[in-house]
Amino acid sequence: MTLGQTDAIVQERQVTTGEWPAAVLPQEPSITAQKCLPEQDSAAEVDSRSAENPEEAEDNEEFLEKLMSITSDSLPQLEIEERYSVTKELGSGSYGHVLEVQHRERGTSMALKIMLKERTGRREFLREYCISLCLSSHQNLVRSTGSAFETSTHYGFAQELAPAGDLCSILNSGEGLPEAQVKRCAAQLAEALDFMHGKALVHRDIKLDNVLLFDRECHRVKLADFGLTRLEGTKVAAMSGTLPYSPPELCLLEGTETLSLDPSLDVWAFGVLLFCLCTGCFPWDVAMSPDPQFEEFGIWQNRTVPGETPGLWKGFTTHLLGMFCRLMTIDPDRRSPAIEVHKYLRLPWRVNTNGGTQIPQTDALKGGDADGFSNNPSKDSIDLGSSSKGNCIGQIQPDLIIPEKTHTIQMGTSSGNNSSPQTGSRLTEPGLQP
Repeated sequence: MTLGQTDAIVQERQVTTGEWPAAVLPQEPSITAQKCLPEQDSAAEVDSRSAENPEEAEDNEEFLEKLMSITSDSLPQLEIEERYSVTKELGSGSYGHVLEVQHRERGTSMALKIMLKERTGRREFLREYCISLCLSSHQNLVRSTGSAFETSTHYGFAQELAPAGDLCSILNSGEGLPEAQVKRCAAQLAEALDFMHGKALVHRDIKLDNVLLFDRECHRVKLADFGLTRLEGTKVAAMSGTLPYSPPELCLLEGTETLSLDPSLDVWAFGVLLFCLCTGCFPWDVAMSPDPQFEEFGIWQNRTVPGETPGLWKGFTTHLLGMFCRLMTIDPDRRSPAIEVHKYLRLPWRVNTNGGTQIPQTDALKGGDADGFSNNPSKDSIDLGSSSKGNCIGQIQPDLIIPEKTHTIQMGTSSGNNSSPQTGSRLTEPGLQP
């Protein structure tokens, strides 16, 4: 496929910042094509349209299949060196490699993801690439450049390069990030998930490694790695392993049991990720019995009257506990959408060393406004005493303790399958299996 043929699928241009702009897919008048176009609908508009159009999921599937077919028919066969000059290897895993390359004609640095054909099927590659194209218009989702190809042994496609690594590279085990930095991440990731879920897509692999940084202060972060992303409603089977990010309804699947993909799976994982950013540790090993930390959390979540806060959560304010309660309700049907995080950004999240609440660092947060921190947060009032989404603990007076760091996050440069999307990320235990 020549660059001119590639432009039949996406149109690309380079702006003065040197970053790749949004990919614009072929515009068609049908609702099918409109679902993956860059314009972001409000949650209310998406819900209204979904209710009026019960065939929306089939429309999305039809459009994705069409885009995959077009891409497959015109996928060029070339050697990497023909188009790119390899600078270095950013990482590798069982799926293949991620390389930092420079485009020979444009001189632009980018990340090149190449996947072994013996481990990655053609449809799997095409799905990941085309979904990435559909999401490239959002400022907090990593952009694909519209360049895909195959060699005799690999499939590959190019993405923008994240110069500052991923969240694991800045998080020390047992130590949380500064509150302002956590909030910048929370705001931008909530926007990214809201956009994906508005397009009826479930990421399925929300984790620290898959959040790429464009500066080490998190003024711009982007969600990456859409290899496991599927359309909402897709049936998935039991996990092949256990992961701390997985919600309880997924952990409980056995044998041939399945569940339909729903955005609530991403929301739970998002809550776990935010806990990790605040504390530098995981809240549990697996979200099911007999894990003692999860059992304690489940008892706390299901209380109808205020009770003692679980040990690992006692350093948080009532505001943050209320947010976690909504995002991580045990019943997936009662979980709040990720965008609800915006309601809590101007409230204190941590208890200080004297037992009081820390004052929100608004000045420090202003640097992230352009990156999603103040992208029209909800104007709804915040009811910290109850939740329409489920049983939420009300006015808890948290006792200040040093949380137990029993579920350590392994930080630093990793090898094999556990590194970031631009350092070779792929789940060691892939979690959901289609």
